Amino acid sequence: MNKKAGLTNGYKLQTSLIVLMVCVCGWFIMELEVLGVRALAPYFGSAVYVVMGSVIGVFLLGLSSGYLLGGWLSRKAYSKPVLGINLIVAGIWLCAMPFFIEPVCDGIFNLGLDEKWGSLLASVVLFGFPIVLLGTVSPAAVRWLTTEASDSGFNTGVVLALSTVASFAGCVVTAFYLVLFSVRNTIFVSGVVLTVMGGIILLHSAVNVRRKTKCARQP
Repeated sequence: MNKKAGLTNGYKLQTSLIVLMVCVCGWFIMELEVLGVRALAPYFGSAVYVVMGSVIGVFLLGLSSGYLLGGWLSRKAYSKPVLGINLIVAGIWLCAMPFFIEPVCDGIFNLGLDEKWGSLLASVVLFGFPIVLLGTVSPAAVRWLTTEASDSGFNTGVVLALSTVASFAGCVVTAFYLVLFSVRNTIFVSGVVLTVMGGIILLHSAVNVRRKTKCARQP
């Protein structure tokens, strides 16, 4: 009975961590999108081709690439530690971003490109890589939540719904409040949170591997 209760509690903890991870990443994706427009505006303006064509376009492309990569990784036995590493790398990138926004945008602006192509190139350089990494979260979350094939559709709907609701919250809070504060400090704090979350996932994965190894050695 105790063993069964322990397994149940472990599953609930894992589910809670997955849900939290999905919500946090959904929030940060939209937060970074809003702040990205604000960061590029001093260099390339805030016309529709900067906001819609460059920033939103790069985020959509990055997410689609991340979904594909995450779906491939979710089939691997090492998907959990890899996802933890992805979040750590994305977090480090965001922590460093406040220090290279200006040189990247200045360098691209000095190339003489017009605002359309200059903002597109800046968006790719600044946001493409971390968004691809954050896009790997949802497919992995669906895989971890699914224990039976019949539940895959429901779990996919839950993950997408939670991620989208969190993205909505991140969009509103960032656009209404966070843009009033320092864009660079907000991005830096977001990077710290992602790094810590990735470390927790790595630690949880290591504990699970150690537990399974210990159980396998017992007669």
